[in-house]
Amino acid sequence: MEPILTADNLTKIFDEKGKEKFTAVDHISFQLYPGETLGIVGESGSGKSTLAKMISRLTDITEGNLFLCGKEITRVKGKALRRAYEDIQMVFQSPAASFDPRRTLGDGIGESLRNHGVSKVNVQKEAVRLLKECGLSPEFADRYPHEVSGGQCQRAAIARALAIRPKILICDEATSALDVTVQQQIMELLGRMREEREIACIFICHNLGLVQSFCDRLLVMYEGKIVEEGTPDEVIKNPRSDYTKELIEAVL
Repeated sequence: MEPILTADNLTKIFDEKGKEKFTAVDHISFQLYPGETLGIVGESGSGKSTLAKMISRLTDITEGNLFLCGKEITRVKGKALRRAYEDIQMVFQSPAASFDPRRTLGDGIGESLRNHGVSKVNVQKEAVRLLKECGLSPEFADRYPHEVSGGQCQRAAIARALAIRPKILICDEATSALDVTVQQQIMELLGRMREEREIACIFICHNLGLVQSFCDRLLVMYEGKIVEEGTPDEVIKNPRSDYTKELIEAVL
């Protein structure tokens, strides 16, 4: 099976004027396969979110190469970048912040569809269908982000990410701001979407229990580098690096 995504020595160096250079992601390589869920764990500041933004091309890549479905997208712009966005979508930690507060959830969900030339009537119908698919009733299409709970807003964010049927879904701490009960509901939703739509998923999380139950493979990041990888059971039950051991001990 050919990988759907290949990261080859991805590196991100922040070099702002008047500040010391900082390497947030340091020569990271991995492959993601169709239908696979890849977990990425590490403490805050380890480079997980920066890596996610590099993969989704929300931030520029300093060094290395990124391939999507065999085509290089490392530095594509314009139409080529918009095509990449069709295949890679993100669900963020703070769903309310990812929506425009001046627009309804339905408008936010339908934005990518409108950009693809779908008619206004069909955009509205599809937004409602996606909301229902994600466990929300049709009236949520007319609500604003501040009018719904965190869990409801995250469901709407997942609906938005699924609107243009991406091949890869990146979840960047998508459940960490939710209480345990809502977190479980969102995980069940993500699991169902993964199975029904056969989406490959990159699941960034600090909760090792969730990662172990949800992911097929696991990368452990520390100071911008991958220090360990394997199946969740292999990594959690038989950690090799000192950092991974400390990370596991901290949650036991």
